Amino acid sequence: MKIYFIGICGTAMGNVAIMLSKLGHGVCGSDSKPYQPMAGLLEANNLEIYDSFSAARIEYLNPDVVIVGNAIPRGNEEVEWLLSTKKIPYCSLPEFIHREIIKKRLSIVITGTHGKTTTTTLTSFILEKNGLNPGYMIGGVPLDFSSGSHIGDENGPFIIEGDEYDSAFFDKRSKFIHYAPDILVIGNIEFDHGDIFRDIQDIKKSFSYLVRVVPSNGCIVANGDDPNIRSILPVNWTKSIFVGENDDNDYLLRNFVVNDSFTTFEIVEKKSGRKMQIASSLFGKYNARNTMMSIIASGLAISGDPLGTDIRWLPDFKGIKKRQEVLVSNEKLTVIDDFAHHPTAIKVTLESLRQKYPGHRIITCFEPRSNTACSNVFQNEFIGAFDESDHVFIANVFKSRETTLDTARLSEDLNKTGISARALNNEEILSALTEMKFTEATVVAFLSNGNFGNIPKKFVEILG
Repeated sequence: MKIYFIGICGTAMGNVAIMLSKLGHGVCGSDSKPYQPMAGLLEANNLEIYDSFSAARIEYLNPDVVIVGNAIPRGNEEVEWLLSTKKIPYCSLPEFIHREIIKKRLSIVITGTHGKTTTTTLTSFILEKNGLNPGYMIGGVPLDFSSGSHIGDENGPFIIEGDEYDSAFFDKRSKFIHYAPDILVIGNIEFDHGDIFRDIQDIKKSFSYLVRVVPSNGCIVANGDDPNIRSILPVNWTKSIFVGENDDNDYLLRNFVVNDSFTTFEIVEKKSGRKMQIASSLFGKYNARNTMMSIIASGLAISGDPLGTDIRWLPDFKGIKKRQEVLVSNEKLTVIDDFAHHPTAIKVTLESLRQKYPGHRIITCFEPRSNTACSNVFQNEFIGAFDESDHVFIANVFKSRETTLDTARLSEDLNKTGISARALNNEEILSALTEMKFTEATVVAFLSNGNFGNIPKKFVEILG
């Protein structure tokens, strides 16, 4: 099959393109100013990328199908040609994944406002270490696998990161609706994506639609400590398993301890009292819950027993790039690159760093980059997100909105709470960091869902 991607450099689009190429399909695509790291990864896999959009090109190549990325709007030259001529069929990426990749396989869909990429990767890692050859689609760059996508055994499970964002300009359903989950994991539900959702009720409605397509012989594994999840679960047509610290969960998080290089805790099955001892390379209680859900989902896929999983390899799990990724580590300075951009994600990430690096000074550099972070939706919520920081640098918003986050005001509000904060542009942040004398143990954490203008990389290069 000849397949053409419009917007091929998106993380999900690029990973699927590479997967399809490895299966023997003819794959190419276009993007506007192809960006890294996906452009380099595509080129390394010998996929042709066109640095422009061209209707004449699509007509000449005459692919069997065109996949339209969810960031591609009406007015795009290639889209308009497809709509006007009706010569070539097109679809969204989620629709194509369901139709051509998941098909009739056991579908494990990992959802939630935060933690999807880590939980998807960890579930794939556990199933692989247990002797399965799972397929997976990861919305990031895993450090334990050669790529973020793998077709796996066509009769085995397929694990996919289920995003609540819409599918395409012509399909406003959340992507995860297409993935037909047999095992659905819901890590948390919070307000985000203010550009397409009105409020938390709007987001919960989308999750409630997803819950409706889980079959009666399927299962939902969910964070039972989250009141928004509890407001839509349980349901009467399929089984729900709740995990967390609260006593009303089915599987309880107990005896959580942070050590120098790993975390230990227990999973206690409430009904039977059965226990599983966990040693994990991930830090933070939110990651402990994510790990619990990964273990239970894997156990269900392997044998139907939620704790029927061999977890001896958990301390070896390396994780994902930009998820508490350590760029520099020595006696005086640790530099971390992380994806956190939502107030809750920032808060729990910094809490986990405080646990992992007790006694260290924590300097946080935050780039408001996502559509919601650039707006003033979380103007007040951001104030409490940096409580574990000793100093905060707030970068300029990546893209101005109708109602843009006031970074100067946020800086003033943080200073009023006793946290030293400054609103600076990227180059000023880099300059301020390089002028610092790291005479006491310090963690510098870069938080952004993008590349932060390459400031983390430049800082590391300056450090040598």
